[in-house]
Amino acid sequence: MSQADNTAPSPTASEARVDRIGRWLTLGANIGVVLGLLILVIEIRQNAALTRVATEGALNELMLNTEIHLAQPEQSAAWVKSYMAPETMTDVDIRMNEAVLVSLLLQWDSGFQMERSGLRTRAEVERLIRNTAPFYFGSRFGKQWFEAQAPGWQGTDMMDVAGPIVTGLDENFMRDYYVSLRMPPEAERAP
Repeated sequence: MSQADNTAPSPTASEARVDRIGRWLTLGANIGVVLGLLILVIEIRQNAALTRVATEGALNELMLNTEIHLAQPEQSAAWVKSYMAPETMTDVDIRMNEAVLVSLLLQWDSGFQMERSGLRTRAEVERLIRNTAPFYFGSRFGKQWFEAQAPGWQGTDMMDVAGPIVTGLDENFMRDYYVSLRMPPEAERAP
């Protein structure tokens, strides 16, 4: 056998050029895949941010609707009774106020759902509860109502986070807060 028979045929110039072009195309395709993945990650983050904004907006609207509801004369009268003289509340007053408190618990629960889906942190949910709890549960009636609901929330994030916060509230917070907002008559104000 001759030595020429043992060697592989040398590629022609056109085969070498095709091979080089193939490698460049493979490199370009790989770069395209990486860029596509980066764009996908950016879009997913933007969608998550938009989802968070939309959900926060919905929670804010629910809070606004709750506050507007509380401003209605009949509801306001029942609400004031709940922190100034809860012993005078009628069954209708209790039911009217219960609707407001249920609304707040549902807002808190939405915060926990957002946390589970990665749209909020536990610290943000806890801050929401700490900021709103005194103004809804800072009364004898509010605390008693929350305690009555506690068995249904046992073993949940709601009781783990909100339970100690509500338990630690001053039962006269709402009364004292609203009394402190009253303006003294003009003659009694300091110059």
